[in-house]
Amino acid sequence: MAKNLFIVFDGLDGSGKGEMIKRLQDYLVKKDKSLNILVTKEPTDSQFGKEAKDILKKEKDPKTGAEKCLELFTQDRQEHIVNIIEPFLKKDNSIVICDRYYYSTIAFQHTQGVDVEKIILENIEFKTPDIVFILDLPAKIAWERIQKRGLQTEKFENIKFMEKLRKNFLNLTKELDENIKIIDASKSEDEVFKEIKKEIDKLL
Repeated sequence: MAKNLFIVFDGLDGSGKGEMIKRLQDYLVKKDKSLNILVTKEPTDSQFGKEAKDILKKEKDPKTGAEKCLELFTQDRQEHIVNIIEPFLKKDNSIVICDRYYYSTIAFQHTQGVDVEKIILENIEFKTPDIVFILDLPAKIAWERIQKRGLQTEKFENIKFMEKLRKNFLNLTKELDENIKIIDASKSEDEVFKEIKKEIDKLL
């Protein structure tokens, strides 16, 4: 069995990342009891992560604060990798599952108007995951799912922004030479997880 994997889930809010991460964690635990599994996410609760989350809650215009967001997310990621992800992956039989990573930064901040090359350049040195799942679905469906949750919406959760954002997530396969799998997240949860499981089994 292949060991020490770094797995990332990314995509629009409402795409079901949380549910798929939970299912994958359960699946891996059942598959091999000797695995050490860490589930983590970005932005983290570091000083930079908290500041970034603050901006997302307080500002209403999705086009503002792009450069500041880029800076904060990148600083937060640096700390996350050095303090949490890399030390964990040094242990035997370790798997890190991360909810959002630099794919979010590239897609979101590019949608905000920052040059895509600049964002990639700022994130190029960070650890590359073994596999990335971009959970893809039409912005309208994602938007409806967010509305159903009834939670306070962040500044990026408006339909026009989300339509552009979806395109930028899909473009990642052209912009980055990485193991990125686009998964149709508009299907049932069972079907979505079946796709994910198939890819994970190949890695293991």
